Amino acid sequence: MKFRHTPYQAAIVITLGVYLYYLIYRIRYTINPESFILSIGFFYAEAHGFLALLLFFFQIWKPAKRKWPSPIPGLSVDIYIPTYNEDISILRKTALSCAKIQYPHTTYILDDGNRPELAKEAESWGCKYIARKERKDAKAGNLNNALQHTDGDYVVIFDADFVPQPNFLDRTIGYFHDPKVAFVQTPHNYYNVDSFQFRINKKKEQSWNEQDIFYKLMMPCRDNWNSTFFTGSAAVFRKRALNDIGGIATGNITEDINTTILLYSHGWKGIYHNEVLSNGLAAKDLKNYHTQVLRWAEGNIGLFFVNNPLFIRGLTIPQRICFFAVIFGWLIGFPKLIYFILPPIMILSGGYPIGSFDFSFIWRYVMFLGVILLGFKFACRGYGKIRYDESYLMMNFFIFIKAALKNLVRRKSVFKVTGKGLQASTNILEIIPQSLLCLICFGGIAWGGLKLYYGISPDFMGIGVAIFWSFVNGFLAVSGIELVTRPYFKRKDFRFIGAIPVRYSVPSDAVSLGNVGISRDLNEHGISLVTFTPLPLDKPVLLSLYLNERTVTCKATILYTAHSSHLTNYLHEKMFIYGLKFEGLSREEMDVISVYCFNTILPRFLQRFGKKPSVFLRLVFRFYHHERFRRHVRKKITIPLVIYNHGKSSLLVVTNDVSISGLSFTSYIPLATGTLLHMEIITPFGKLFAEGEIMQMREIVSENSYFVGVKFTHFFGQSEELRLRGAGSDDKERFVRWLKIAANGKN
Repeated sequence: MKFRHTPYQAAIVITLGVYLYYLIYRIRYTINPESFILSIGFFYAEAHGFLALLLFFFQIWKPAKRKWPSPIPGLSVDIYIPTYNEDISILRKTALSCAKIQYPHTTYILDDGNRPELAKEAESWGCKYIARKERKDAKAGNLNNALQHTDGDYVVIFDADFVPQPNFLDRTIGYFHDPKVAFVQTPHNYYNVDSFQFRINKKKEQSWNEQDIFYKLMMPCRDNWNSTFFTGSAAVFRKRALNDIGGIATGNITEDINTTILLYSHGWKGIYHNEVLSNGLAAKDLKNYHTQVLRWAEGNIGLFFVNNPLFIRGLTIPQRICFFAVIFGWLIGFPKLIYFILPPIMILSGGYPIGSFDFSFIWRYVMFLGVILLGFKFACRGYGKIRYDESYLMMNFFIFIKAALKNLVRRKSVFKVTGKGLQASTNILEIIPQSLLCLICFGGIAWGGLKLYYGISPDFMGIGVAIFWSFVNGFLAVSGIELVTRPYFKRKDFRFIGAIPVRYSVPSDAVSLGNVGISRDLNEHGISLVTFTPLPLDKPVLLSLYLNERTVTCKATILYTAHSSHLTNYLHEKMFIYGLKFEGLSREEMDVISVYCFNTILPRFLQRFGKKPSVFLRLVFRFYHHERFRRHVRKKITIPLVIYNHGKSSLLVVTNDVSISGLSFTSYIPLATGTLLHMEIITPFGKLFAEGEIMQMREIVSENSYFVGVKFTHFFGQSEELRLRGAGSDDKERFVRWLKIAANGKN
C-alpha cells in the first residue's frame, strides 16, 4: 500500500520535532550556572539521546519489501561451520541439519581446535574436515583458510551452534540472479528461550528477545538503504565478491561488519531476507553474554579507526549514515551513566542540572517525555519494549564504557568465543556496577526523604523529582540483578516448548495402564509429559512419540513430578505432570527427535509466540469475539485428539483450542475443507466421540504445519456405531461440564 508506512514516518517526524524543540528550550532557558558541570553533563546526555534517536529513526524509516525469488539450479555451494572449542554435541545438531538442506551442497567443518575426535565425527556426519596449524586472525582467518581450500562458487556460513532449516538455500540462493549481490543475510534467532535475554509470557503467548528490534525491524529497514550487513552467521556469499576484497576482513574482531563495509565500498550489494531460517544458542549466563557484547562493542566502535564509514570511498550517503549509526549506538554507555547517577547526586550535593523546577519546565518536560515514549513505541511497530530495553541497558552500560575506553587508548582487542555450555552462576564481581548503583540510588532516596522530613531543604519539587528518578533507576538495577542471579535448572540441553501427542503405558502383570498424553517440552534426552492418569514412580514407562510421519518408541524413567499453578483443585486430581528421561534411544532416534524439535516444534513456537497485533487491533478483536457476538468462545485448551479414517486411527494430534461448537488443531499434512472427520477427544474426564466438518485450513509453517478449524456436526451416543468402537461413557453434557471447568477454572 502506498501509505502503509506514512503513520510511522509521521510519528518519527513529530517525535524528533518535539525533541528538538525541547533541546532548544533547555539550552536557552534552563542551564543552571550554579551547578554548571551537572547542568552541561545532563544536557550532553539529552543531546546524545537526540542524535541517537535521529540515527535510529533514519534506519527504521521504511522496510524493504522482498519476495524470495525462485532458486537458481546447478550452483556450486559450500557450507562452512567454523569452530574452535564448541561441544561436539552442539556441532552435531548443526552438521546434521546442514546435511538435510535440500539444495545440493558440500558441508565443511572448519576446526581451529584441531581435534582428532571431531575429524572422525565429521566423516560420520558426511562432512569434510579442514583444520589449520595456527590460529591467526581467529574466525576470519579460519574462514579465509577454507576459501583457499574449497571450490564452491557460493559460500554459506553458520556458527557452530546455528541449526538451519531444510529450505535455507531454496529461500536465499535465488537472490544471486542479480550479479551485483555479494551476500544474503538472514535473521539470527535463538531457540533457548530460557536464557535471561528472553521474556516469555505463556498465558498471553508473547515473547521478547533483546535482539528482536534489530533483526525484525532495523535490518529490514536498513535493507531499504542497501545497508544491511553480515552478522557473522546464517548468510550466503558470492565467493567472487569475497575474493574481490581479499577475503573476510581482518584487523578487527567484528569481521562481519568490517567485511560488509569493504564489499559496499567496492560496489557490491547486500540483501536481507527477513525469514527465520536457522536457530542458534543465546549466551546462557551473564559472563558469556558480556563476553559477546564486549566483543561486538569493541569491534564496532573500532570502525572509527579501521574502515571508518564516514571517510572510506565508495559508500553512498545513506550507507555512511547507517554504518555511523552502528558505531554511535555503542557509545550510549556514557549518557546512560549520567542518567543513572545524576538523581542521587542532585539529592546528596544539593545541586540541580535545571535552573528551576517550575511549572514552565515541568509541563514541557512531561510533554517531551510522553511524546518520546509514545513516538518511539509506535515507530518501532510493536518491537520496542521500553522497560525491557532500559533493563538491558542497565546491565550493559559498563560494558559499553569499557569498550569505548579500550578503543580510546587503542588497546588491542582479543577475539573470545562465547561459551555455549552449561549455564554458570553469576559472580558478584560481574554485577558490581549495578550493585553500586543500587546503593547510590537508594542512599539518595533515603537522604532526600530525611531532608524533606526535617526541613533541611524546602525544595519539595526538585527533591521529589530526584527521588522518583532515583527509584526508577534503582528498580531497573534491582530487577536486572534479580534476573541474572535467580535460581536455574542445571540442564545442559534446552527443552523445546511445544505439545505433541504421546502414547504411554506401564507394563504390569495385572491390567496395563495406558492412555494418550501431551508434552509440555521436549528434547532428545527427555520430556515433560501431561497425563490424565497417575503413573507409578517406581516403574519404567513405555512411550510412543508421534513426530509427524515418524513414531519413536522408547522406555523412560520418571525423574520428578511437577505442579502447575493454573490447575484448580478439581483438575489436580485429573491431570498430572511428569519429567521423564529417555532410556535406550539409539543415536539415530535421538537425531530424529532433535530434527523434529528444530524443524517442527520450534517454527510452530515462533509462529505462535511471534509479534501480536497492535493494542487497538487486539481490543477490536476481543470486542468482536465477546460472548454477546459469538455464541461459543474458543478457549486455549491443549488435549489429545484422535482423527479416525475408515475405522482406523489415522492421525493423532493436539488441539489448539476447544469450544462447545468446535475445535482447532495443527496437522503436519494438509486436510481439505468440507471434509467430515470422526474424532476421539481425550479429556481428563474421559473420552468423547464426535463428528466435525473442516471449516478452514491454512499453512502456518512451510511444508509441515497446517492450522485446521473444525465445527462439530454430531456427538455420538453410547449406542451409536462409533461409540461401539471406543471405550468410556462420556456424553455431550459431561464434555460441556469439563469444558467449563477447564476454561473457567471452577467446578
